[in-house]
Amino acid sequence: MSELIQKAVVPILPVSDLLSVAELQRRFKAVLDVQKSIMQSGIDRDYGIIPGTNKPTLLQPGAQKLCVLFRLAPEFSVEAKSLSGEHREYIATCTLRHGPSGIAWATTIAMASTMESKYRWRQGARKCPHCHQETIIKGKAEYGGGWVCFAKKGGCNAKWKDGAPEIEKQEVGRIENTDIADVYNTVLKMAEKRALVSATIAATASSDYFTQDMEDTVQTWRDAPPETEAAFRDS
Repeated sequence: MSELIQKAVVPILPVSDLLSVAELQRRFKAVLDVQKSIMQSGIDRDYGIIPGTNKPTLLQPGAQKLCVLFRLAPEFSVEAKSLSGEHREYIATCTLRHGPSGIAWATTIAMASTMESKYRWRQGARKCPHCHQETIIKGKAEYGGGWVCFAKKGGCNAKWKDGAPEIEKQEVGRIENTDIADVYNTVLKMAEKRALVSATIAATASSDYFTQDMEDTVQTWRDAPPETEAAFRDS
């Protein structure tokens, strides 16, 4: 789980500007109505339901719908910090401003970093020395073993004997992402998304209905290959 730095600031209104109980009830009911009639649960949807949690996790599309409901416009500012090894940290500030009045309903701060495991590391696989594709598989024993650049995965069908150093000395498994600059924009957008979701929950007082605590778990679910989605959801 990555570290989320969040700070929510909700304006304190003068007594004369306080909402009536009836208006407050109407707003809370509106959040529930939107959740039940418009929002959808699932991958790339409005919220995710993680087994073992007692609240749905609000995702970016759901936060955007709540902003439309309450006529809130997000304003972002982002600070970038350079870290060692060309890594970066982005600190995003999101202010939700009420369109008709211009009043800032909430301001939040959230952080994302390329040092987070899902950006810092990648799953290394053996690469063919000939076609340079990550399509090397272990040959079946009944066919002589060794290693094969598997044609059905886009390889060139080259073959090597067991012990071939050009294959077996390659680093595999969890390895450092050497192209970390490729995820700069992704991590920046993640910081903005985290700030938006946090601000939306604060501004709409919807923490009774949604949480952000399981966001990384939902993100892992959303990023999972199709064949692993069902297993992840049922785990």
